[in-house]
Amino acid sequence: MPAGSNCTMTGTLTISAGALTLTSPASLTWSATLTGTNQSVVDVVGADQQYTVNDATGSGAGWHVTVAATTFTNGTHTLPDTGTFVTTGSTTSISATAAPTATCAAGTTCTLPTNSTTYPVGITTAATAATIYDTAAATGVGQVVIGGSGSANPVGWWVNVPANAFAGAYTSTVTMAVVSAP
Repeated sequence: MPAGSNCTMTGTLTISAGALTLTSPASLTWSATLTGTNQSVVDVVGADQQYTVNDATGSGAGWHVTVAATTFTNGTHTLPDTGTFVTTGSTTSISATAAPTATCAAGTTCTLPTNSTTYPVGITTAATAATIYDTAAATGVGQVVIGGSGSANPVGWWVNVPANAFAGAYTSTVTMAVVSAP
């Protein structure tokens, strides 16, 4: 080709789909002193007040986060399966109707989720999983942090303790999952 002539070429970028993953708190903890009245206690550990969904699938299918939990048990004593375990977008009110804040993970870009979950979400223990956050299709793409102790609306994990509870450590196995599609 003579000097000063233009040439054209085709450039191709191939992008492969990644995975849909969830990074959840390592554990949840609550502490209460019996008072003879019903109490609502929140997990005050900052690291427990968020989880991260990474939608690297490139599909835009949307996703939802579910939680299942076993009955809170202390030896032969248990807490009720219904009305005991609740999540909100607040660490100050168990009845808060706000959703946890969603932000793009530091140093990333994302499409923020459009969440249609109604809060507070009651999680019936010893039952099927409850949806605690969901996205509309084409939203929630990339690495999204839900909640965070410094956010306007952190994830509030609440336990209702009845006045007639026995003293001791009550344990439950809590399982979180992220599922493709809203």
